[in-house]
Amino acid sequence: MRIRTGLCLLAGCCAALTACTAAPHKGPVSTVTKPAINKPPAPASEAAALDSEPLTPYFDLGAAANDGLAPGDTYAALHTACMNDAGYSQYANSTPFPVRANRGMGFPQPFGPWGYIGAALAQQYGFNAPESDGPDENDASLGSPATMPAAAQSAVNKCFNIVQAFNNAQFAGSTAGIETMNNEVSDDVVQDSDLTRAAQAWSACMARNGYDAVQPNTIWQQQLTAAGLGPTTPQSAPVQPSAATNRAQIAAAVTDANCTLSTDLGGIYFAIQDSYEQQFITANQQALNTAVREFKANFAKELSKLPQLLRTTSATLNVTGPGGKHGKPGHLGKTARPSPSHS
Repeated sequence: MRIRTGLCLLAGCCAALTACTAAPHKGPVSTVTKPAINKPPAPASEAAALDSEPLTPYFDLGAAANDGLAPGDTYAALHTACMNDAGYSQYANSTPFPVRANRGMGFPQPFGPWGYIGAALAQQYGFNAPESDGPDENDASLGSPATMPAAAQSAVNKCFNIVQAFNNAQFAGSTAGIETMNNEVSDDVVQDSDLTRAAQAWSACMARNGYDAVQPNTIWQQQLTAAGLGPTTPQSAPVQPSAATNRAQIAAAVTDANCTLSTDLGGIYFAIQDSYEQQFITANQQALNTAVREFKANFAKELSKLPQLLRTTSATLNVTGPGGKHGKPGHLGKTARPSPSHS
C-alpha cells in the first residue's frame, strides 16, 4: 500500500523498477465471501495493522529484508552484491537504489483510503510525515557524479540493469501469483459495501468540518499539492511551504484523523482486508509456499550469475517508468499512494 516517487541514479535520470505485464502464472483461487466485521477496533497505526495481516510477508517478498520468508533476499541486497562483485563496494551504499516498483500491501503509511491513522502524527506533520515505518532498506545518501570514477558509474548502471531485469522476471514468474493476490485483495476491499458506507460517513464528517467533496484516498494529494509539497525526486531542491500553507495542510490532516477515528474508517478497512487476506491464504497456501521457494531459488541463482552478468550487461542505463494498475512507483523522495496497492 505504499507509494513513493520515482527514483534517480547518479547519472541524473529518474528511474523506477517496474513490473512486467507478461502473462503470469495461473492465477490464485480468488473466490471470497464478504466478511461480517461488526465494530472492529481502530488500529494503533497502519504499521500495527499491517503487521497483523496474513499476506504482509508475501507482499514484502523481495522488497523487505525481514519478511520472514526469504530474509535478506531482496533487490537492494542483490544490488549491493553486484557492486561488490564489480569491485566497487565502497559505492554500494552511496548510490540510491530503488526496490521493486510495487512494494505490495506491506509498507505502512498513515493515510490512504483508510483515512488518517494517528492524530499525534497528523498534528505534528500533517500529510508531510517523515518516513518512519517499514523496511526502507534502500534509503541511501546521494553521492556526487563528479566524485565517482567513470568505471564506478558504469558499474552502478550495470547493476541497476541487472537488478531491474531480475525484478521483472520475478513479476512475470515466481511472484506473479502474489502480485495478482495483491490486486484482487485490494479490489475486494475497496468494493466492500461496509467500507463504502464508512467512507461516506467519513466524507460527511469532513464536510461538517469545512471540507466538502473530499475522499479519503485523494485528500492527501490535494493538500500536499496546495502546500507545494507534491511528488519530489532526490535531485529536487527541498521545498519549504509557507507557514500558512503548512498550517492548512496540517489542519486538514488533523480533521482527517479525527473523522477517521469517529467513523472507525481505519478499523473497518483493515478488518475487511484481514478477512479477505485470510481467505486468500486458506485457498492458496500451497501456491504461496511454491512462490517463496521459487523466488529464493531464483535469487540464489542470480547471485551466482553476477560475474557473468557484469561482463555481458550494458552499462547504458535502461530507464523504465513505474508501471502497473495504479502506477505504483518505487521509493525515494516523498509522496503517498492514491489507493490500495496494485501492481
